[in-house]
Amino acid sequence: MSEVHSPAIVYISPAELVVHPKLIEIYGENENRPALEKSISEKGILESLKVSARTGVNVVLAGKCRLQIARQLGISAVKVEFVESSSPEEDLKLVLDFNLHREGGKTHYQKFHEGQYWESVLRPQAKERQRESARRLNESKYSNLNTSIDENKIQLNKGKPVIQEVSENLRISVGSYHKGKKVFEYISQLRNLQKYKAVVALEAEFNRSIDAAYKFVCNQDICDQVIDLIEADEIGSISDGIAWMRNGDRNPFRRFQIGQVYQFKERLRTELEIVGRVIGITNEFVVFGLRNLVNMNLEIVNLRPRQIDAELQDEPSAEQRERILHLMEKFSDVFPVQVSLAELLKLPNLTDKEEVLLRMYESDVFEKTWEDYKSQMQAMEMSTNRKKDNIRAA
Repeated sequence: MSEVHSPAIVYISPAELVVHPKLIEIYGENENRPALEKSISEKGILESLKVSARTGVNVVLAGKCRLQIARQLGISAVKVEFVESSSPEEDLKLVLDFNLHREGGKTHYQKFHEGQYWESVLRPQAKERQRESARRLNESKYSNLNTSIDENKIQLNKGKPVIQEVSENLRISVGSYHKGKKVFEYISQLRNLQKYKAVVALEAEFNRSIDAAYKFVCNQDICDQVIDLIEADEIGSISDGIAWMRNGDRNPFRRFQIGQVYQFKERLRTELEIVGRVIGITNEFVVFGLRNLVNMNLEIVNLRPRQIDAELQDEPSAEQRERILHLMEKFSDVFPVQVSLAELLKLPNLTDKEEVLLRMYESDVFEKTWEDYKSQMQAMEMSTNRKKDNIRAA
């Protein structure tokens, strides 16, 4: 039973709380807050979670990280302060109000998520002020009061411009807000187009520097090409893409593509195979995967283009690579299998033992074993959930 300390504050189980979806949308489902976790593990949760019970469900409006850490640490009850709310809109407003100056810092992307909300709230208010101002000024024309229209304007136009107020709420300059808003909107467009690799890369650049991300988005020619390169897995970051594009045809990296196999004129080291596969391209290096002939493991070598004295070879493992890619799609929910198959793709060719492994993954025996295991796990999960339901009911 909950222990009541004031009309609004109680201690309840984390299992009885759900997080407002807007908190997850803005800040992510799981955040890494080591300092907060250390504090809670040593001192407990000092500040109460803000919760709305408007719908009969205990919805966390502030304290998502504290709740997450409490669950990780196995804390049985957390301090909760219930707040009054009469509508979903008021719930949302409280979420943003409570988290306006959130401790632990916010990324630029998170801030502009909040800015989007503040604009939606403040713009209607500003329009209403303008309508009221126009009405009052119109009335003043027929007023016998000795108040000038100019004085009325000064009084009636009080209130900051929306952009300025939003910028102050987010603690950034108006100029940075204008720039960041353009980047934020472009990220949203990429997400709608399901270009998720580009979303991750541009969000990382945005969090690093609003100005750099803005300049990138404004240079449409470079931006479009870099986005395409990221989506094609040819580069991994905005900075790598910009360096790639600016070098143009003189770019020494341009002749290399991920997946190509090269035969070196001399071994890079005596224990390494003479052929290697391109598995990555960065701003500085072409990354090769080569086999170590002593232990037969994969070895990663970073080479600058001028260091590469090698000739492009025909693909030696086309049929095997096609099979690997098919298996990766088939077992997309089996992480260890995904890892082993991804490593095989980095090698220039496969050994007999690795071919046996590939055939095992392709065999009916492996698939049946995996399906049986999934069925057992689902049955165990259902049994566990039934037990939990029975405990709650008791």
